Amino acid sequence: MDVWYGASGVQVDVSPKDPTVRVGSNFTFMCRVGKPLMYCRIEIPGLSNGLNMNEKVPKTSDYWYAGEGIEYGQCGITISRMTDRQNGQFKCMLGFSDEQNESHGATIVTVARPPRNRPELTITPEVDPRFGTYTEGTSIKAMCTVTDARPAANLLWFMGDDQITDGVGRPEIVESPTDLFTVHQNLTRRLTWRDNRKDLKCVATHIALDGEMKPTVIQISVRFAPRPVDGIIEQFGFIVGEEGIISVQIHANPKPKLTWIIDQDSFPEGSMDLTQRFEATSARDMGNGTWEAQLRIMRVTAEDVARNYILRARNEVGEQQYTVRISTSAEPQGSLELGTGPIIGIVVAILVLLIIIFMLIFARATGRWCFSGGIPTRHDTKESSDTESADHGPAVKHKKPRMNLTYILKKKKDKVAADVEDLKLQNVAMETEKEMEKPGTESSEHIVTPAKGKPHGQDVVYAELELQATRRPIVRREDDKTEYAEIIHTKPEEEGDGTQ
Repeated sequence: MDVWYGASGVQVDVSPKDPTVRVGSNFTFMCRVGKPLMYCRIEIPGLSNGLNMNEKVPKTSDYWYAGEGIEYGQCGITISRMTDRQNGQFKCMLGFSDEQNESHGATIVTVARPPRNRPELTITPEVDPRFGTYTEGTSIKAMCTVTDARPAANLLWFMGDDQITDGVGRPEIVESPTDLFTVHQNLTRRLTWRDNRKDLKCVATHIALDGEMKPTVIQISVRFAPRPVDGIIEQFGFIVGEEGIISVQIHANPKPKLTWIIDQDSFPEGSMDLTQRFEATSARDMGNGTWEAQLRIMRVTAEDVARNYILRARNEVGEQQYTVRISTSAEPQGSLELGTGPIIGIVVAILVLLIIIFMLIFARATGRWCFSGGIPTRHDTKESSDTESADHGPAVKHKKPRMNLTYILKKKKDKVAADVEDLKLQNVAMETEKEMEKPGTESSEHIVTPAKGKPHGQDVVYAELELQATRRPIVRREDDKTEYAEIIHTKPEEEGDGTQ
């Protein structure tokens, strides 16, 4: 929509804005204002006089009023079938009962006209007259021209089936006195061996065409030496004792002459070696400068699998040598190719794993969630040890061990080991009790300790034993971890008294 302002500042909304339409199509031109109109007058190309349009004017087969009514501020016209003579400016003049000056709005309508002729395509420099081809590496400049179209045609470039976007210049458009347009566009390209025997195409598209215009084509021929390959050519699936065929594809233009070399014995295509076991066939044209060379082995032997086969290709431009090895193994399978879905899934899984690891590290560092318990520091442990030594007893306050991943994974295993250790301590306590219950048994000091070495899981048993003949030893186990075990006993207050 385009906006115009009248002499009195009235805003005029015009639609559509500068449209392009096809011949024979239906078209509506509309001007709108925010107040009632006294009259609506429209000028269109092809008519010498303006048209007074409102809802009361009778329809014709060519045009009629468009809108809800001039009292609603709408001034429009619909044309049933656009023709070439209606190309140009559509204009509306609006009158108001309370204003002296009229307002107006306009739009440029382009009636599309297709190009008259196919694109014109030229290439400079021309081909080498001696060979009728271009030499690899030659830089060419092509120009494509399409004339007499409205609006100007759009141009596309192709080399074979591949669209060309590099080296394409900006289009130059020239308007003629008859409102028709001519477009020129240049292409600069350095030819490679891949361009050989491909069609350089200039394709024109236009709104007035149902499809693409028939392109103009020039075939490009490029002279180049046989192309090298990376490394050694390996071929598989040969069977000892049976016939085998070595096949090599060569890119060259013009056709190369082929020579096979086996164990210092060289022989050209179309012949056999001295042993009459190897036959070289003539090069077969595969198109676009591709040639197939074949070597037939009458009967494959173990020695044939171990040797190298040399193929030499030579033409007017250059020479290339290829080394071939054969194998009785099956051809290796290609690498696994993943689609877009699996790749996205793997990436998401890796991101989730990284987030989980980051959260665990963060929780461990800040003591959150399952790591919220405290771990006694070396300073805290030292103070606890000093207190217990001074009081001859364990500290009353114990810190809960901080949870960590190692502790969680070993928890179940430590519990089982601790249960076994408790059973051992109970057996020792029972035996001690039996000894002390025997008549005439003197008071003695029994120290209950865990098994030799460091207890499993670093659990420590805290035990006290009072030297009384009538009381059994007390064995106590603490769940909390500590750094040592201490045996505490008291001395008798009176000599000769059997009790404390």
